[in-house]
Amino acid sequence: MTSIDIARVDERDSSWERPAWRYRVYVQGGASVGGTEAPGGTTATYDVTGADVLQVLDWAQRRAGASATYSIALVVDEPHDGRGLVWLVGMDGNDWTDEPHDRLVQERMLARRTDPVVVPEADRMPVEVRVRPWAG
Repeated sequence: MTSIDIARVDERDSSWERPAWRYRVYVQGGASVGGTEAPGGTTATYDVTGADVLQVLDWAQRRAGASATYSIALVVDEPHDGRGLVWLVGMDGNDWTDEPHDRLVQERMLARRTDPVVVPEADRMPVEVRVRPWAG
């Protein structure tokens, strides 16, 4: 069973919005737990700005290929709490857990390696976008 809940809301209940975001992409590979393949392992982490979530998803999938997993988070800087992450796709693959919900998320992360999300051509990350060296 799932604990997914969908409810109608009044779209006027938010007090702010931002036109651009920073996304954090984790590309992970090479992990196993008790001899079973897992979504964690070696980790390459990237921050992406100037793109929307579909472009980031497309880039992350292509970067991970068929042998690694990926996850995408929204980076949020809070005045009192500092920088945090809101997971949009997947989770940190190195967070080993036996919680049923987390195990399902990890299983879906592994499944996306061979059954990727289809991103329409118009929403794909331009191929000329390259990774900059360490941003610090």
